[in-house]
Amino acid sequence: MPAKWPKITILAFVALSSLITVSPASSQDTPARFTLQLLHASDLEGGVEALDNAPRFSSVLNALKAEEPNTIIIGAGDTYIPGAFFAAGNDPSLRGVLGREGSGRADILMLNAMGFMASALGNHEFDLGTGTLASLIADDGRGYVGAEFPFLSANLDFSLDNNLAPLVVGAGLEAKSIPNRISKSAVITVPSGENIGVVGATTPWLPKISIPGDVRVYPENRNDVPALAAIIQESVDELKSSGVKVIILAGHLQRFSIDETLAGLLDGVDIIISGGSNALLADNTDRLRDGDTADGDYPILGTSAGEEPVAIVSTDGNYKYVGRLVVDFDETGVLIPESINAELSGAFATDEAGVLNAGDAAPAPQVAAITEAIRDVVLAKDGVTFGRTSVYLEGRRGAVRTEETNLGDLTADANLDAARRVDPNVVASIKNGGGTRASIGVNVGARDLPPPANPLVGKAEGEIS
Repeated sequence: MPAKWPKITILAFVALSSLITVSPASSQDTPARFTLQLLHASDLEGGVEALDNAPRFSSVLNALKAEEPNTIIIGAGDTYIPGAFFAAGNDPSLRGVLGREGSGRADILMLNAMGFMASALGNHEFDLGTGTLASLIADDGRGYVGAEFPFLSANLDFSLDNNLAPLVVGAGLEAKSIPNRISKSAVITVPSGENIGVVGATTPWLPKISIPGDVRVYPENRNDVPALAAIIQESVDELKSSGVKVIILAGHLQRFSIDETLAGLLDGVDIIISGGSNALLADNTDRLRDGDTADGDYPILGTSAGEEPVAIVSTDGNYKYVGRLVVDFDETGVLIPESINAELSGAFATDEAGVLNAGDAAPAPQVAAITEAIRDVVLAKDGVTFGRTSVYLEGRRGAVRTEETNLGDLTADANLDAARRVDPNVVASIKNGGGTRASIGVNVGARDLPPPANPLVGKAEGEIS
C-alpha cells in the first residue's frame, strides 16, 4: 500500500494545479477592462447650414457607432436655436415628417433619429421660454413624440416652473426609461453590461443670457465654480453610491476654462463634455474642415480630486463635427489614458470628405427627410421679402396685450394709412392687441434681434420674409 501513496500524491497535485490554472485569482495579472465609445456633440443649433451638415453628421455618426458595440451618444446642450430652420418646422407641409408641425420639432426629432441617449440643457433651449421648451420635450399626444431621451441638469431647480415641473423625474434612472423627461442624471447600460452615469450641468449665467422663467439656477454666485462643483458632486455621489463606476459630466458651461477647473474639483467624474464654448479639440491625425484650426488636443487629460485621470472633450457646433472618444476603463471604473488611440479618437469632420473618410454610411432616413422638407420651406418662403427692419418688432403676447409696442404702432399706422386712402377724414386707428400673434425677428438668448440673413436665398439681415 505505501508504494502507491506517491501516485495518489501526484494525482492530487495535478488536480490541484489544474484548479489553480482556472482560478479567478489569476485574473489579477490581467485586470478586467472594457472599452467605451463616446460619440458627442454640443451647440448643434440648427441653422440654414444644418440643411447640409445634419445629414452628413448623421452619416458619420452611423459609420462610427457601427465600429464599437459599447457606444453611447450624448449631447451637451443648445440642441436648437431660434431662426429660419427652427421656425420652418411650423409649416403645415412638415406634418408628414414631424408627426405634427411645430417650430423646433425638427431639431428634436433629428436627435431622436440619430440615437441621442441624453442631453444637457443649454441656454438656447430656454430662449423662447419654458413653455416652448416643455412643448418640445413632451409627447403632444397628437403625432409629435417629443424627445425620446432625457434632458439633464443638476444645478437647475424646476419645482416652481409650472411648464417644466411636471416633466421632472428622479435622478439616476435608466435613460431609455425616461423619454420626454428632465432629471439631474441618468444611467445608460451598454451591451457589455456596464452602467454609464451621465450628469448634466447648465451655465449659472442662464438668467442673464436667456429666459428661464421660474426655473431657479444655482449657484446664485454665478462665478463660484467650487460651489457649482459641490452641486454637481452631489449627483455624482448618488450615482457612485448606487454602484455606477463610470460617470460622464455633460456640461453646458459656456467657457472651456470652467470645465478644466471642474475636472480638478470633482471626484468620480471620468469624462467631461464641454458644451457652450465651441472649443474645437483635435489631435494631429484629425482632418479639419477648411479654415478651421484646433483650440487644443483631443482629449485634454487632467486629474480629478480623487487623483484619477479625467478626459475633457469638446468639438465645434452646428453639426460640423462628431466628437469621438474610444477609451478603456479598468475593473474599478478608472479611465486608462494610454488606451486612447489618436487614430480612433478625435474630431470627425462632417463635410463631404469626412463622410467618405468615415465609410460613406447612409444617414438616418428621417434626418434626410426632415432637412429636405425644411429646405423646401426655407427656399419657398424666406427668400420672398416684404420689407426691412433694423430692430426687433415686438409682438409677443405678454407685451402686445399689456403695453404699447413698436409692432403695434407699425400695424396701427399701416391700417390708418390704408383707411385714409379710402377716406381722408379718418383720424385714428385702434388695434386689438390680441390680433397681433407673433413678433418679427428672432430671440437669441436675452437679445431680441431683427430677422437674420439667409445666404441660401440671398436674404440680407433685417429683411422681412
